[in-house]
Amino acid sequence: MFSLDPQTLLGNWASFLVLLIGGTLILYLARQPAHKALKGLFDGLQGALRLAARALQRSRVLLAARNRDVLLAQGREQAERDLEKEFFEINKFVQRDLGGYPQLQRQIQEQVTRIQDDYENSRDVPLASPEWVDAVDSIAKIKNSDAAASVNGKILEQIHRSAEAQHKENLTAYRKNTSVRHGILKTMTPYWRKLAYSVDEVGERLKEIITRSQNIDTHMNRFNEIVAGTDKAERALRASSLTQFLIALLVIAVAVGGAFFNFHLIALPMSEMVGSVQRIGGVKVADLAALVIICMEVTAGIFLLESLRITKLFPLIGAMDDRIRRTIMITAGVVLVVLASTESALAFMRDQIALDLANLRASLSGVESQHKAGGINEWIPLAANMILGFILPLALTMVAIPLEYLLQTGRTVFGNALEIVLGLLATGLRMLAAVTRQLGKTLVSLYDLLIAAPLWIESVVQTNRASRREERELELDTVHQSHDI
Repeated sequence: MFSLDPQTLLGNWASFLVLLIGGTLILYLARQPAHKALKGLFDGLQGALRLAARALQRSRVLLAARNRDVLLAQGREQAERDLEKEFFEINKFVQRDLGGYPQLQRQIQEQVTRIQDDYENSRDVPLASPEWVDAVDSIAKIKNSDAAASVNGKILEQIHRSAEAQHKENLTAYRKNTSVRHGILKTMTPYWRKLAYSVDEVGERLKEIITRSQNIDTHMNRFNEIVAGTDKAERALRASSLTQFLIALLVIAVAVGGAFFNFHLIALPMSEMVGSVQRIGGVKVADLAALVIICMEVTAGIFLLESLRITKLFPLIGAMDDRIRRTIMITAGVVLVVLASTESALAFMRDQIALDLANLRASLSGVESQHKAGGINEWIPLAANMILGFILPLALTMVAIPLEYLLQTGRTVFGNALEIVLGLLATGLRMLAAVTRQLGKTLVSLYDLLIAAPLWIESVVQTNRASRREERELELDTVHQSHDI
């Protein structure tokens, strides 16, 4: 147990009070320099942070302008490709389908002429008036008498018989002529069908031209918006570039999976060819050889697509002479087929090597091998491995197309992401500068809080002095006023 001596406690408290009063006086006397030091320190930090924020913001603005220029340039190039393709297609369509329009027009005119001739031949020719009509008129003009009536009756009877006979003849002739006219009209049917087909064909071609013209108008409007640099075009291009980037990234991931499978398909037989013991940097030489073969296949595929002008990773190849470009295309195709055939053979060796290893393990363990040669269970996997070994290299050649899209859109996507990061950093530095400023004010207030007693005494003294000064000035004013009176 510690004993508490009153004199010791009083001495400690006295020392503490002396130190407290001395420290307070020292802090009070150093108040102005301390305030200046704290203010200068935190103002400097705030200025540095704000300067860094302004620099980042300026970099973000410059990067945004650069990204916008690159995005619009890529969009303009793509729009020019689309317009060139549409114009080429419509030119090809006009030359192929509408190039024979004069001949089609001549055929339509010939068909119309034939139809018109057949129509003229099928007209209904009016029959001539019967001769007995004139005879009846003459009899009607004869004066009435008994003798005349008897004669007229005989004449009318004869006319009646003649009229019936002539009516039968005219009816037979009319039916015959009508049958002939119907036959002529029937022969017009094929011409009508040909004419209708020709007109429909012309209509379909004109509709296709209208559709292609509308597509050209759409692409032209898009091209004009891109050239004008409108916000709508920029938003559309950003969304399109992000979509293409994600799709290309997905396809590249699938291609990497195919390359990984292809690697394991040929890694084992390559170990028998180059050895499985040697290593370079901790990696088996066989694995490196398999990777080299896969990379050569991808490279050959890229050169093949470049020579076909499908991709534009190397514009120099597309700008070469057709003969040189054709030579590169044939060479790349031959190399690709040779490598694919080599992989197919390696896949065949893989099954044989795996079988030999299984037999070796069985013999070393003293177990009889259960393998039976020549079974269908052996040939189906073997054929599948050989087919995959030949198809996978050919499929990997298509990786150049998504790779081109990935490189083109990756610049825009990563530029936009970097722009967002710079904006966030600039905002964070501004917030940190504001926090630094407030922290400096807080430390100054805490410093004044430590010397609150001297500051209070100072304020009381200053208040008394101010009141005395005001009283003295008031007395002086009163004296001056009395002297003036």
